[in-house]
Amino acid sequence: MRIATIDVGTNSTRLLIADVEGGSIKPLFKTGRVTRLGRGVRQTGRLSSEAIEATLSTLKEFKKLIEDFGAERVVVATTEAARLAENAEEFLRRVRELGFQIEILSDREEAELVFAANMKVFSPSGRAMTVDLGGGSTEVVYGTPSEVKFLKSLKFGVVFLYEKFLKGDPPTAEELRAMESFIREELLPIREVIGGSDFTVFAVGGTITSVVAMEEEMTVYRADVVHGYTVTSRMIDKWYSKLASLPVEERKKVVGLEENRADVIIPGLAFFKVFCELFGKERLTVSEVGLLYGLALREAARC
Repeated sequence: MRIATIDVGTNSTRLLIADVEGGSIKPLFKTGRVTRLGRGVRQTGRLSSEAIEATLSTLKEFKKLIEDFGAERVVVATTEAARLAENAEEFLRRVRELGFQIEILSDREEAELVFAANMKVFSPSGRAMTVDLGGGSTEVVYGTPSEVKFLKSLKFGVVFLYEKFLKGDPPTAEELRAMESFIREELLPIREVIGGSDFTVFAVGGTITSVVAMEEEMTVYRADVVHGYTVTSRMIDKWYSKLASLPVEERKKVVGLEENRADVIIPGLAFFKVFCELFGKERLTVSEVGLLYGLALREAARC
């Protein structure tokens, strides 16, 4: 069976088309757009009309792609922005009018789907953690391929951090320090519960994949290179220092960095910088296996 999964996130909207058979999936096509559905939602409690229209425009584009590929089943899920917004039902109604059924995932469902997908794809021999840094929330799951031992959904992502802390262009040293301090305080309780650093980290999301694209100077994004790439803490520190010193218009010119991510790349890099320091990690394994893949595996298991 050919299926399509769509992840309507706080920062971006993504599409995966895949064939499923015997509980496994074979990806055929993947794409995404920065749509910022969650722009300002924590301040206003509402999804803005501009963000809704941008997301709906992308979903219309995806609908045509799904028809062209002949997908027999379509699964659409949305996450933190819709969980927060008081007018989420208005957005869901507009999505349904396009012919899509859409579900709002709980933070736990989102986290477990990403962890299970990475465990299936990477099959680590011992303990592992997935860190899925999104636009509005960040899911951290720790365990083994057979058991989730710890799960936490942090109520911030790159859009939230950007809107809360970064006003200068480029950001000031004081803004960066305040943001890093906030991230550290949020991560510290997880570090205290888990302890040690003897586990593999699979990092998910646009920030960490952008590090690879910039490091490799990709003019065309190559998922086959990005997936499984080892990003070092030194790379993260290098790009954080470099990009935080540039105004956003200069960041947009950096090869490998998507223009629409030029503002939120700074909080994303700050997060991973603090994470590596706090957990004693010198290396992270970059994963292309995010919520899209998790949703596809869930559907494959139902076939």
